[in-house]
Amino acid sequence: MLSRWRRRSMAAGWSLADDWWTPEVEGVVKAVCGGCDLSHACWALGAARAAAGVGVAEGMNDLAALFAVTGAGGPPFGALRSFAAGWAEHSFAPLGELHCEDPLTGLVTAAYLRTRLAQLYRGTAKGTCLVAAEPSAPPGELAERLATALNLATALRRAFPGDETLALLGPVRVGAVTRMDDGLPAKVARLRDSPILYGRRPRVRVRPLPKAYGQALALIRSMGA
Repeated sequence: MLSRWRRRSMAAGWSLADDWWTPEVEGVVKAVCGGCDLSHACWALGAARAAAGVGVAEGMNDLAALFAVTGAGGPPFGALRSFAAGWAEHSFAPLGELHCEDPLTGLVTAAYLRTRLAQLYRGTAKGTCLVAAEPSAPPGELAERLATALNLATALRRAFPGDETLALLGPVRVGAVTRMDDGLPAKVARLRDSPILYGRRPRVRVRPLPKAYGQALALIRSMGA
């Protein structure tokens, strides 16, 4: 049933095949087959789709594709209601995280970066990378940490003055989501040559974004965001 559901959803217009599967997908299949509560499974699927940046209409079309392959016709109202509730609660509950900018550095927050990545993966993330910068050794005193964060933010803006997404990934770690084009090496070199504290230069890493949105989130989390 899982593969038939996926094929039906792709045919109905699901926009990103690599991000269709989540553990919640299997939970809904088990519920439809009578293994667990359908309302709870649909709520969890709605929350997972919202976390992946899937719109509520696209998510409901996907859920309808499951019931279509079972021969049951359209999904019951209760299943759609639970899906919509899960989607809405995940989308609107964490209001405290919805600030776009960090007040100290002016860089976008980790929450905004996750939203930006979701938008990016609804199109294509091919040829895009994350450039992360941090001190080679963690600063000690609070004043040093604040100065380091501010200097890193300034260095990041100077190295990436275009339309890149510049984010705060951790207390003293910053990053840019940018295209892997011919100008990237010069920008990375400029960032590496920027003094951030006592004349020390930052450690800079360049990581291509993976194929799937979930993997991109794992990459961001591994960097502290």
